[in-house]
Parts: sequence; structure tokens; C-alpha cells
Amino acid sequence: MRARWPWLGLVLCLAFSGPVSGTPHTIFVHVSSPSLPWSSSAVESKLMRQLTRNTNGRVVTASALSVSGPKMPADLYSLDSLTQWGLAVGGTYLVVVDVNNERLQTAKSFHLPLVFHKYQATGVIEGELRLIDLPKGKLVLAEPVRIEQKGPRTFQATMDDDINDPDLHLTAPEKLKFFDRLEEQLAVHVTERVKQTIRLRR
Repeated sequence: MRARWPWLGLVLCLAFSGPVSGTPHTIFVHVSSPSLPWSSSAVESKLMRQLTRNTNGRVVTASALSVSGPKMPADLYSLDSLTQWGLAVGGTYLVVVDVNNERLQTAKSFHLPLVFHKYQATGVIEGELRLIDLPKGKLVLAEPVRIEQKGPRTFQATMDDDINDPDLHLTAPEKLKFFDRLEEQLAVHVTERVKQTIRLRR
């Protein structure tokens, strides 16, 4: 017998394939990053904001938990130690972002002989993302992360040919704005990967 409401199956399918929902998670966040000559890294605060807005759960930094409770293990690759600590402080997931390189590089991208050189600035953030399912004691996501963003292009007369020319490089205020956008891209990328992984495990 033909179904009287053929659209009902589609409605039910959509209802159960939406975004992460249901029981809220408690997500702990730890970000390590190198010292930067132009500013302090803001990756952790940006990631906290993105996760809070885009996941169904309570988001807390590991450093905040360590103030009044047991300290997070120093060995970020010890799954057993991290799991025991995370469960002791009541977590569901632990997000670890290890930023090992955040740099700005300027390179010659084009040369018209006897006329000019064209230089391209590029911002790069490299690191690793790991996500631990604490109740199951499993590392459910481990992958390298690389965010790259093209900066402004500048031109230099052929006879100058000096990579150290200040006109080829971003000023301090420009560099702050540039890396602010780059770190925001990293936070968005990490949040999307965390959401996807949690959704697949539901």
C-alpha cells in the first residue's frame, strides 16, 4: 500500500541528522604556543569563543581547572595520565592544540628583468590537534594543522633588490591585525574538526 504521507520519511531523516545536540558535553581546552616577538598568542581565547558558540556543552580551559584542582599532566602525549586527570575533574572531551610555529615569511614571487621584483608576504601557523574522549580513554582525533594566509604584495625596483628593505615588510600594527585574522582562522578550523568528530561518535 502506498504511503499517504511520502514526505514523512524525509522529515524524520532531517530531524535526526542535524547539528550536535542532546546531552551537553564538558569540553576541556589546552593550547600551547611559542612566544611571539610581536604579541602574545590569542589562539586559546579565540578557540574558547568558537567552541562555546558552536558546540553543545560547557567549555573550560585546562589552566582554569588546575588553579583549584589537580594540575593537568605535563606530558601531553600520555593518554592514560590525561584521561585520569580529565575524568577526575569531570570532563567529556579534552582538546589539545599544540602550536609549534607561527611565522610571517616574505619571498620574491615574480621578477620582471630590469624592471621590478614582486614580493609576497605569507602568514603560517603550524601545529597539531588532538581530541581525547575521556570516558572511553581514547584518542579519537590526531592530525597536523596548518593555516596559511596570503598577505599584501609589494614591488621593488630591480636595481634595489634588497629583501631587508623595510617597505617590503608589514609594520607592527599591520602584523598584529594580520595574525589576529590568522589565529581566528585556526580557531574556526579546530572547532569544525572537533564538532565533526563528536557528531560521528554520537
